[in-house]
Amino acid sequence: MNKTKIWVATLLHVALGVFIIVAIWPALKSGSDGYSGAVPVAPKVAVIEEVVEPEEEIVVESVVMDSENVATDTKMEKENENEEGLYSVVDGNKLDANSYAGFKLYRNWCARCHGTYGQGMVGPNLADSLNVISEKEFFNVVENGKSGTIGSMPAWKANPKVMAGRDQLYAYLMARADGAIGVVKPKKQ
Repeated sequence: MNKTKIWVATLLHVALGVFIIVAIWPALKSGSDGYSGAVPVAPKVAVIEEVVEPEEEIVVESVVMDSENVATDTKMEKENENEEGLYSVVDGNKLDANSYAGFKLYRNWCARCHGTYGQGMVGPNLADSLNVISEKEFFNVVENGKSGTIGSMPAWKANPKVMAGRDQLYAYLMARADGAIGVVKPKKQ
């Protein structure tokens, strides 16, 4: 009977070892979470054409303005794009590629403490916090961590994916903080 128990235990250990080598080891070795990198968002440019009619001839002038200086009386409407071009949201939940990459990083590294939509859990409500702190302060806390009254946030400076995607995280969270995206799961534009 004792030999039977030893034989069964040995088989279970061998089976577990084979499972780890075949199923788990390749995933651990690759270190991939599906993140393919950031894609910068190009600023949008508006073209406004103005017709001026002197007595003899018609002159058409083109005025090119960047997205920060578009005249308010034009009929061009931007749907939930902030002044700095940090993010763009369409249809209430479709993010530009840069902000969507920030959502993926947030989902993988931040949501477990700050909530699915940044509403706060163990960590604070980031939608509220980003309306109070500066971008520089945000980057500092992400890099170096912070001790608070309830707990502490770890420093992420040793995580290359988080550090490389800080701008994307900030863009995504600012879309939440500005109310451009509601309490919904975002999609990519």
